[in-house]
Amino acid sequence: MLERLYIKQFAIIDELAIDFEAPFTVLTGETGAGKSIIIEAAAILLGGRAQSEMIRFGSDRAYIEGVFSLPMKHEVLQYLLRENYADQAEDPFILSREFSADKKNACRINGRTVTLNQYKQVALGLVDIHGQHDYQQLMQSQRQLSILDAYGGRELLDLRAETGRMYMQWQDTEGKIKDAQEKQKGLLAQRDFLKFQMDEIDQAKLQPEEEDLLSAEIRRLSHSERIMKNLQKAYEQMFGAADAPSAYDMLGKALNYLRDLGKYDPELTDLYDSLEPASYILDEAARRIRNYQDAIEVSPKRLEEAENRLYRIKTLCKKYGETVQDVLAHRDRVAEELQALENWEEQEKNWESDRTIFSEGYFKLAEKLHEIRSKTGKKLEASIDEELKDLAMESACFRSNIQTASPGSTGIDTAEFLISSNAGEAYLPLAKIASGGELSRIILAMKRILAAMDCSDTMVFDEIDSGIGGKTVHAVADKLTAISRNQQVICVTHSATIAARANQHLLLVKEESGGRTQTGVKVLSETERIEELARMLGGDSQSPELQTHARGLLNRKNA
Repeated sequence: MLERLYIKQFAIIDELAIDFEAPFTVLTGETGAGKSIIIEAAAILLGGRAQSEMIRFGSDRAYIEGVFSLPMKHEVLQYLLRENYADQAEDPFILSREFSADKKNACRINGRTVTLNQYKQVALGLVDIHGQHDYQQLMQSQRQLSILDAYGGRELLDLRAETGRMYMQWQDTEGKIKDAQEKQKGLLAQRDFLKFQMDEIDQAKLQPEEEDLLSAEIRRLSHSERIMKNLQKAYEQMFGAADAPSAYDMLGKALNYLRDLGKYDPELTDLYDSLEPASYILDEAARRIRNYQDAIEVSPKRLEEAENRLYRIKTLCKKYGETVQDVLAHRDRVAEELQALENWEEQEKNWESDRTIFSEGYFKLAEKLHEIRSKTGKKLEASIDEELKDLAMESACFRSNIQTASPGSTGIDTAEFLISSNAGEAYLPLAKIASGGELSRIILAMKRILAAMDCSDTMVFDEIDSGIGGKTVHAVADKLTAISRNQQVICVTHSATIAARANQHLLLVKEESGGRTQTGVKVLSETERIEELARMLGGDSQSPELQTHARGLLNRKNA
């Protein structure tokens, strides 16, 4: 249950702590005292939207905190344990929200900062708030369908969840097929072009170093005549021509002169030894020149072939990359895209098979869900009719109109709640009910029925007495009292009849301090409570007649 609500720098609240010490607590006060602000703060605490406009004027941030008492077996604590938040599964259990004017928002569970989504997973299961906004929500078909499913219990909710999962698998597969088809359109348009590119590169039979080798060959072939001419001249210089001495002959003569001089001076032997290898070097040079002359090709045809080949390679490089390696890498990418196209076609067949399985499975579950909802709707009708009798709507008849609709995550159904307020009248949608009091009682009837199934330990009612009076308000008070036997009830009310039924009565007051307006709260004593009930009954808290009436209401509670 909610033990304490602490609010700071929010709207006209400077700082306020409210302790809830009973199963049934009411909050009353003059118009403008801040009752609606308390409800709005509670809604933000439970994950509602925090607007910077609600920060108290002159402050840069607002803070809201709730302290809860939960048994360890509570579903919220078990959820935290399952999600590896063991350090947060404590009692007391504290939730807090802090938001600033610059729209920064901090959510904490037992002091630990969490994401807003994680926070909501926990907070929404603690308190169920029912205010004026519930009237608008109740008009929505999706909300009515959720109420019907909640009444159906675990079996129906589990089937709904299973149907939703099957629907998501079906839609996920549909999305994959659609994406594949869109991608295929682009790939199919490029298939021939991609195939042309790959064939063009493959037919060229490129080698990684070929471009450099061809460039070297072309340089050699382009200057082959000059190379041959200069090699011949070099050979003649080393080994002589017909009319000139050769370097080889002259070296031989020099060695002959030096050969016998060593016996006169050893240093000359070293000179001879250093010069003698030169003859071998000349022999090796001659051999290499002859071999090169034999190997070199003076062929205009081969030069043309090499130039054409190099031109082809450079053309491919201009189209597909700067180097041969780039062209080959491009070829590999093209091959992958072509393979991907083939894979997509195969994968699409698999997805189409999955789509059939998921869609057939979905409709099978959805039809079963429809059958159970139809039966549940009949039971809900009988239960609400019975509750409405206790709420002074003896002639009212409630109906749940379940119709098939387009497939969705909640099945193939829509639900519309209809009511005939009086005998013989037509059934009308709730949105067309003129009386706000009737709508309030219908909501209360639903909450009374769903209370036993509701995982929330605390239910907050904001002006559930709107539009009702007389014996009807007594019936509403009875229902709230009945709910409080199993769940904590916190009720903002203008009705003295309802306020008298509570175990704890809190009065909200608007005060001025230091030139600023602020909201305060007071726990009423028995005497103060009689005075507040008298004010609520007729405006004069000191009227003996009204105080007598107030005592009568309190005595009825204690009877």
